[in-house]
Amino acid sequence: MGLITEDTRFEAYAIRPGKTRKRDILAILGDREMSARMIAWRLGYTDMNAVRPRLTEMTKEGFVEVCGTVIDNVTGRRVAKYRRLTK
Repeated sequence: MGLITEDTRFEAYAIRPGKTRKRDILAILGDREMSARMIAWRLGYTDMNAVRPRLTEMTKEGFVEVCGTVIDNVTGRRVAKYRRLTK
């Protein structure tokens, strides 16, 4: 046993807080420019995958845009900086 069935996989997907997470990201951004890591830390996430996919989706949907770069204080590398767009 131990296999995830199609039904349970769908149930797990259906209750994911994706839309709530998007609202949280928009609220954190406000009128600031922040990297994905800055947003994740502000929201209390340690896993960057909690934020990056949502930022990609929100960029495609026109809610946020990449507005430059900033040096990431963990990796020391240049990363994208995001800002909220008004719709």
